[in-house]
Amino acid sequence: MNILSLFDGISCGRVATERSNIKVTNYYASEINEKAIAVSKYNYSGIQHIGNIFDFETWELPKIDLIIGGSPCQNLSSSNVYGDGKGLNGEKSKLFWEYLKVLNKYKPKYFLFENVGSMKNIDKDVITRELGVQPLKINSQLFSAQKRNRLYWTNIPCEIPTERKNIFMEDISETTVPDKYYLKQGTLNCIMSPAKKGWCSGKMEINLEIGRPITASCWRIHRADTDNYISTKYCPDGRTNVRRLTPLECERMQTLPDNYTSILKDKDRYEAIGNGWTVDAIAHIFKGLK
Repeated sequence: MNILSLFDGISCGRVATERSNIKVTNYYASEINEKAIAVSKYNYSGIQHIGNIFDFETWELPKIDLIIGGSPCQNLSSSNVYGDGKGLNGEKSKLFWEYLKVLNKYKPKYFLFENVGSMKNIDKDVITRELGVQPLKINSQLFSAQKRNRLYWTNIPCEIPTERKNIFMEDISETTVPDKYYLKQGTLNCIMSPAKKGWCSGKMEINLEIGRPITASCWRIHRADTDNYISTKYCPDGRTNVRRLTPLECERMQTLPDNYTSILKDKDRYEAIGNGWTVDAIAHIFKGLK
């Protein structure tokens, strides 16, 4: 199977093909983030990186069987409080139209398009009209320890699971964690208090059974209504017993292989993982290719 992955990131799609036993002849990846590309090359030497999606007219590719991709969601997501509200016309999310151009050029037998589940109906309806299929609404908690609501437009035969795997935060947690991941008292006070003007996206809770979504900006240490925190019996000198998730735990939340992003620094690992897909959700869809 020849696969073209747009907005490929760290090649979560390639991991999913391997996990669902799909034989890959060629995997072409369009990605411009050099750190994400480095992760892909580190894990899969056979991936062929073909550059920026805006240059798709210059690509010389064989017959493509499957096109996959999830264009940036910043202008679509309701969780982006600093978003411009422009939806598919926004600076980032308008890249959906480039996906559509590539899809129309190569006309593969199968396609998969992913994006955030919290987008407005007006944008969802546009994508549905252009792709000609209704989206599957799949929450990553069916396969992992995080609640991550996503929409998947695809013509691959697929049914949403009726039961979730019994995977919880305690199952993905490391037992021994370096002191640097533990919060100082001032930081703990901040993450447990509402943001300016009292804005709050949910309850200020830690030690969740099923975690909140891993995001590309989780390296910033958000408040406890947005990010995931764990309390332990251990308490380092000068810090509290509350810590953030490690990059390895974030990989597990996305059902990536352990240390998949280990060639990057922590900040870049968090960002790359948060921009990626929940691998087992994609692998479940790919099983329909058989």
